[in-house]
Amino acid sequence: MAKRPGSLVLTFSRKNMDIRRLLESKKIHNESFIATDYICESIRFYEKYKDSVEFNNLETVKKLIDDRLKEFIKTNKNSTVTFGLAENEGVAEKKSIINEIETNIDALESNLEDIPIDED
Repeated sequence: MAKRPGSLVLTFSRKNMDIRRLLESKKIHNESFIATDYICESIRFYEKYKDSVEFNNLETVKKLIDDRLKEFIKTNKNSTVTFGLAENEGVAEKKSIINEIETNIDALESNLEDIPIDED
């Protein structure tokens, strides 16, 4: 098979088979997934941050990834891809509501104790 001009052939050694399986899995689950774009974006990200002190801090890297995913989701309104972020935000909102309700119930119960109740 002839190689197109400007193309590269990427082969995987045994130690990198996990990456090959990851790319194949992404393609199976998302037909519009383009492996070369994914690889190029990964390399760009690495090159941009490889010398950064923050790059060595795992929490900073996680934050960068989360921020980028959130931006991707915002800019691609028609995308059904959420990476679980929307679900996590929904869970956090529900927990906040439950905590507020529990606080209000506790306040109500403590206020009821101060009300004299006489039996008829």
